Amino acid sequence: MKRVFLAFLFVVAFSALGSAQQYTYYFPQVASGTYTGGAWRTTIFLTNAEGPGVTSSGTVALTATDGTNWNLQWTDDIGRPVGSGNTIPFTLASGEVRKYVTVASTPLNTGFATVTANAAVLGTALFTQLDAAGNSLGEAGVPAAIPLGRQAIFVDTTSGYHTGVAIANPNTNTLVVHYELVNTLGQIVQSTVQNLGPLQHLSFFIDQMFPNAPAMVGRFQFYCTNPMVSVGLRFNANMTLFTTIPPVAVSSLADPQMEFPAIIRRERWLTS
Repeated sequence: MKRVFLAFLFVVAFSALGSAQQYTYYFPQVASGTYTGGAWRTTIFLTNAEGPGVTSSGTVALTATDGTNWNLQWTDDIGRPVGSGNTIPFTLASGEVRKYVTVASTPLNTGFATVTANAAVLGTALFTQLDAAGNSLGEAGVPAAIPLGRQAIFVDTTSGYHTGVAIANPNTNTLVVHYELVNTLGQIVQSTVQNLGPLQHLSFFIDQMFPNAPAMVGRFQFYCTNPMVSVGLRFNANMTLFTTIPPVAVSSLADPQMEFPAIIRRERWLTS
């Protein structure tokens, strides 16, 4: 458990396809664009967490829901356009920070972001909901995610609340994902199995996946052979207030060696 805790604390992983010097993590949901009556935009903050003298370079790559490259417009902290196509390149000296904000000028679309770097670059993101005049209605932080084979998001659909879930498949193979809705007693209320294609992403509300489920408190758990990334969203009854819900690892369902294949285990972290 100490290993798992420390790995989450630093939220740093390496790609199984890359070298041990490549740091990779994800933002499982990026939302940007307009809808009737308002808009959504996503902000990503990055910082170089290495010590003095260490410069890090890398990219933020956007993938659309269907697994294709997502060409999304971004600006930096002073409004300058950044990136090209689906990629934002960056170079950060020790301690430097970057801010990237989507341009919500097209119809609403969603996908996910992959951050890769050659040194420790940490980050977080924000979802912002805007009204028709561009005024902020609400905002919530989005933690960076590392892939997990089996995980869960807390569910609360009582008193009209809505629980949303976004899941991304960072793998190049199709995942057969098992979804289970579990009540407060640990009993499976409903379940289903669906495929999630290579590099594909989906977002939904619990009452969309399980339309006949009762209003309840519990957890939505999901698992497959390969790891996924995810985040939850909790909305009030009229969808005007929201907050993010990070996933939790479900150790009772999983082999820990399968759940954390991509965690960098630096000895100074594990032995402290």
